[in-house]
Amino acid sequence: MTGMPCPDIPTSGARWESRPDVGQGASCDAGDADWHGMPEGMSSHTMVPGRPAPGRRRARKAVTDSSTMREGGQGLATAGKALGFSTGQSMLPASVAGKVAVLTVAFLVLRLVLAAVIPLSIDEAYAVVVSRSHSLSYFDHPPLGFALARLMADTFGCECRFVVRLPYVILGSLSGLLLFDLTRRAYGPSAALWALAWYSVAPFFLISAGHFVVPDGPLNFFLLASAWAVAPMLIDEGAGTPRRVLLRWVVAGTALGLALMSKYQAGLFGISALLLLVSTRAGRAQLATPGPWIAGALAALGLVPVVLWNMEHGWISFAFQSSRGLEAEQHLLHPGNLALTLLGQVAYLLPGTWLVMMAGMWRGIAPDAGRADRFFALLSALPVVFFDLAALFSAHSLPHWPMSGFLFAFPFLGRWCADRSERGLAWVSGFLVAAIIAIPLLAIGFALQASTAAFTRPFFDRAQSFDVNWQHVDWTALRGEAQADLGGPDSYVVASNWMQGARIALALGPGVPMEMLPGDIRHFQFMNDIRLNTRSRGFLVGALRFDDEASAEAWLRAGLDGRFVVTGEARHVTQRLAGFPVFDILILPVARSDPEPRAADPHKR
Repeated sequence: MTGMPCPDIPTSGARWESRPDVGQGASCDAGDADWHGMPEGMSSHTMVPGRPAPGRRRARKAVTDSSTMREGGQGLATAGKALGFSTGQSMLPASVAGKVAVLTVAFLVLRLVLAAVIPLSIDEAYAVVVSRSHSLSYFDHPPLGFALARLMADTFGCECRFVVRLPYVILGSLSGLLLFDLTRRAYGPSAALWALAWYSVAPFFLISAGHFVVPDGPLNFFLLASAWAVAPMLIDEGAGTPRRVLLRWVVAGTALGLALMSKYQAGLFGISALLLLVSTRAGRAQLATPGPWIAGALAALGLVPVVLWNMEHGWISFAFQSSRGLEAEQHLLHPGNLALTLLGQVAYLLPGTWLVMMAGMWRGIAPDAGRADRFFALLSALPVVFFDLAALFSAHSLPHWPMSGFLFAFPFLGRWCADRSERGLAWVSGFLVAAIIAIPLLAIGFALQASTAAFTRPFFDRAQSFDVNWQHVDWTALRGEAQADLGGPDSYVVASNWMQGARIALALGPGVPMEMLPGDIRHFQFMNDIRLNTRSRGFLVGALRFDDEASAEAWLRAGLDGRFVVTGEARHVTQRLAGFPVFDILILPVARSDPEPRAADPHKR
């Protein structure tokens, strides 16, 4: 009978076999009558007397005595053992808790340092600037990712990088703790510790989703929170009283709704959740209760502000997002773009870990997969497959799009590492320790380069075309001598596109209104600044890369296109980074050719 308590595991006279796909505390139901839960303190493998269930693969015999582990490994491998990653079965819960605390605090400190040092990226500057215009939703994303940055800026009266990034840093660390507990429930504490460690060093989750002002941070946290809330019902069917089960569904629905308010791809996880409920016995049992239906209704509330805003703006967000990866191209298939996308995923997750994750997803969708494997596979595989197919059928895609799917594949990686460390394969620990050392050093190196150009300035007298510093440089040159003109009571600034507009507006602050030239201006088209109705001194401002200054200036002037006329001589100011010249900034006096200001129309696409 489903939910029947598992019998005690005998201590002798039985032959034991490992089932790594059965979670901790799993119950015995009609189809799995010979599977038993794992007592507290044992490894991630559930021990089963006798033969495996019919139709299920026989697993390796588990190693239960850490003293039998093969001696070996020098240097990094020895350091890995010292961290406890190679003795999962004998680890005490207190020891695991201590290592979780060390990992979490260490990488939280690292994220805080990076947040304070690395200048805001273009996407971050854009999020901070457009959030000045409070809105139910925004052109390219739902509102929550923007609202967190604005909340911090308004609370502290400052749009500085550390302040606006702080909630994203905290959510990145909390996501690691949720991931740890999810993995612990499914595969035990050793696998959970491995999963947390690899999550902490994965470049995408450490750098981008771990502290940047982008919607991925809140998206990941709320997706994990939703999965964490329902895991007891769907992995081990042991969530307690009906009241507690209902409460868990309320938490899950609320969290999924907040995920939908963070990024549109959360909708894919809603589909994954539905598949999970329909295709598993535990899920179908839950569908007979009010919990999943209440959760679905609560999740749908997260779409209300998005839908209301888009109803007023011609459904522009959905049109934009649906066109990004599915643009009509000359060729139907783009294997080259798919290859680049996959390489990007490997770089974001580290080589080797990506392969293990993909293999875990594949095994998790097999007919004989265990409850925990099926749970994580259905949550991870759909976003990964969807965005990889989008990369194949489009010439333009970004490798980070499926990263939230890979988030739920870390438990597979944790179990894989725990299994091999239990068999004395010290090289697994060595690789992890190498990553724990190397990735933070690379992150610090990136921070130094972005803030000082430390690695290019010894070889060049100014930034070169391959130097990406200009994408991470605050336009502080506009705050100096140029501020007198640009920040005057009768002044406004004209920008050519959303990227440069974000940089300019962040540098000058909210006191200077901005008008955008036609083109790719994203949410700027809906920031109807009434101050433009009364100001008459305009300045076209734009970046001039050193390798093509003349052509860049000609392009900026051409963008005026009869809307503005030049009224004075151009001025160039050099943007420097710790004294190192990065690019020039054009400041060109202009006036409207039409005396009526052309402020953005919030109802026009």
